[in-house]
Amino acid sequence: MNSIPSKSLWIRRQQCPCGDWKCYITYEGDSDEGSGGQELVKAEKASSGAMITPYVGMVFKSDDEAFEYYGNFARKNGFSVRKERSRVSPQLGIYKRDFVCYCSGFAPVKRKPNGEHHRDRKSVRCGCDAKMYLSKEVVDGVSQWFVVQFSNIHNHELLEDDQVRLLPAYRKIHEADQERILLLSKAGFPIHRIVKMLELEKGIQGGQLPFLERDVRNFVQNRKKVVQENEALLTEKRENDISELLEACKAMKEVDGDFVYDFTVDENDKVENVAWSYGESVNANAMFGDVVYFDTTYRSITYGLLFGVWFGIDSCGRTVFFGSVLLQDETPQSFSWALQVNY
Repeated sequence: MNSIPSKSLWIRRQQCPCGDWKCYITYEGDSDEGSGGQELVKAEKASSGAMITPYVGMVFKSDDEAFEYYGNFARKNGFSVRKERSRVSPQLGIYKRDFVCYCSGFAPVKRKPNGEHHRDRKSVRCGCDAKMYLSKEVVDGVSQWFVVQFSNIHNHELLEDDQVRLLPAYRKIHEADQERILLLSKAGFPIHRIVKMLELEKGIQGGQLPFLERDVRNFVQNRKKVVQENEALLTEKRENDISELLEACKAMKEVDGDFVYDFTVDENDKVENVAWSYGESVNANAMFGDVVYFDTTYRSITYGLLFGVWFGIDSCGRTVFFGSVLLQDETPQSFSWALQVNY
């Protein structure tokens, strides 16, 4: 049995229930080789928070459940994990999953198109052999995932609790914090002020948030990028729909000679206001247009346009439709133009 002292923490290698001598059992205490096995078991339970170390033959209901369990185990032991390979078959779908330590493997050498090397950046990958491999089996019609290989050998330093939380896998911005960050960002707060506000609101010391300042910056930038892309798509859709509306007005004019429509364009030659009225509505307006009700209570959130409708009352007391308009704004100039079109 080997022991590696590291402050007050020793990593002892002994045979795991899975039969793999590579599995580690960690405990706090002195490094006396004469400590009893019972003492080791008690120490292991205390240090791991009563969490069972994965072993060959361990069963999970799903691969997601297995990954979550392995991730929790890794966090308690000072490292993080990632998904590596998966294998697929026509009958079972995904039937094998490989989960490895975040330091597993080696970073590939990247080359520029002209053959030059990229700027060398230090990689955390150092060929660590810690892993948990799973295989899916169908037992009585129910899919189960079994651990077929497990190794907890690490060739790098395991982190303390206050360090492991800073690994990328554990730096999560929860939904409530996301909403708060976006609200403060819209209010004009710089990133470092947003981080300080969150620390004050949570009553914690500086640097103790579950994420870093650069995570907040990346989140805000990515969200702005998504908003810009959505706005670009919405602008394109709006322009296409307005063009289709004008084409429909042209087609209606050919069918209904009394049909009227008009539109205005802005300085960029883009349509901003559109008004139209059917032939029957034009005739009704000429007969019953002494009293007119103009309603502009509806605004399209998707297009940002104000929808206005003219109504009147005929000789029988029934509501008569006179015309409609889409307006870019509610200025007197826009309303004046809309009235001239319909009158």
